[in-house]
Amino acid sequence: MKSKDLQKVVFSKYENGDYPTKIFRDLNGALRLNTIKRWCKMIDETGSINLTTVPGRPRTIRTKSAINKVKR
Repeated sequence: MKSKDLQKVVFSKYENGDYPTKIFRDLNGALRLNTIKRWCKMIDETGSINLTTVPGRPRTIRTKSAINKVKR
């Protein structure tokens, strides 16, 4: 299942009154409980799940020009 599909499932279940722990159990661990809780908090605050930035470290660029800039 893709992330957008999981977001739709979490959104619909939460709107129907399910709690994050119940949603977690229903999805059989497809998402972490913390992720579901964070998404439910977003739904409460904004009415939707808005993932503006990708969590984690930014991707690095491995081009010849970037490598040469680092070597200098």
